[in-house]
Amino acid sequence: MITFDTFESPGLIVYPERVKRNIAKVIEMVNGNPSRLRPHIKTHKTKEGNDLMLAAGITKFKCATIAEAELLALSEAPDVLISMQLIGPNLERFKNLQAHYPKTTFSSIVDDALAASELNRIFADGKTGVYVDLNMGMNRTGIKPERALALIQHIQTLPNITLRGLHAYDGHIRDKVYEDRAKHVETDFTAFYKLLEQIDHSNQELVVSGTPSFLVHLNNPLFTCSPGTFIFFDAGYATLFPENTFEFGVEIIARIISKPTDTTICLDLGHKSVAAENPIDNRIRFIDHPTWVLKSQSEEHGIVEVGDNAPFSLGEIIRMIPYHVCPTVNLHSHLQVIDGGLWEVKARNRRLCY
Repeated sequence: MITFDTFESPGLIVYPERVKRNIAKVIEMVNGNPSRLRPHIKTHKTKEGNDLMLAAGITKFKCATIAEAELLALSEAPDVLISMQLIGPNLERFKNLQAHYPKTTFSSIVDDALAASELNRIFADGKTGVYVDLNMGMNRTGIKPERALALIQHIQTLPNITLRGLHAYDGHIRDKVYEDRAKHVETDFTAFYKLLEQIDHSNQELVVSGTPSFLVHLNNPLFTCSPGTFIFFDAGYATLFPENTFEFGVEIIARIISKPTDTTICLDLGHKSVAAENPIDNRIRFIDHPTWVLKSQSEEHGIVEVGDNAPFSLGEIIRMIPYHVCPTVNLHSHLQVIDGGLWEVKARNRRLCY
């Protein structure tokens, strides 16, 4: 029987064995071929998480920041794609990162000819790789596939840049019914397939999929899939996956610090400890008390409607699953390991060295 009495709250508890099983499961889902995966590390941001995936045979990774890329390089990850178009001082940081960690092949994404030309200028005495970032309907970044051919042709004229592939992130595709999701992918990727007909992509990597669309894209052997949340999983994505696909690798713990009314408790769980991007009813799920309702939060406090609070005592530990684990992890400096020790969330910082 696990006791949580010695764990700090509010805090995150990580279960390494569950994490290992999640990694094994995602590899199994691509028929045991880890080369078809390029996991995004924004969820865990830890060296330990990187090392577990490397040990399982995954060699390609995706990240969002230079700090995350450097964290991967510290584990000597062979291949790292920064899925952000680098501008301003980050261009020099990226060049320095590439020079300092020669065991890792780094790439970035571009969706604009000017950005590609600037990257080419920065690498005047070297070479770097890029992926063309395509807008698959999320309308956050990327160039529409029907406009991408000219950009691809421009990149191929730049001497200091190697085109390594296409990046087609579709995080907006999250229909709850799988058949609807598959149809959504088919519709939104029509222009993508037309683009492929216009280019020689035989030596190009086609990086696709958010976590929900992974279930669709994994069936296409041409694609490298880049889910990220699977490593810890969360309550939000659990509604989009078949039951028992992945395990909850991270839990939130908090303590009852007050009983302000007969029907409520106050937890030491404010919005500094769990992602507050969603409405109040979509931030946590109570593991042992599914009918409880989080009513409000301030910086350090969370008020929960429990009905009769008489059975519950001050100091009692309450366990929860985050609705969105990625930004929740980013709020914590470390994860407490269930069987002892800490995983430092190193890449929550914007800078390690470079």
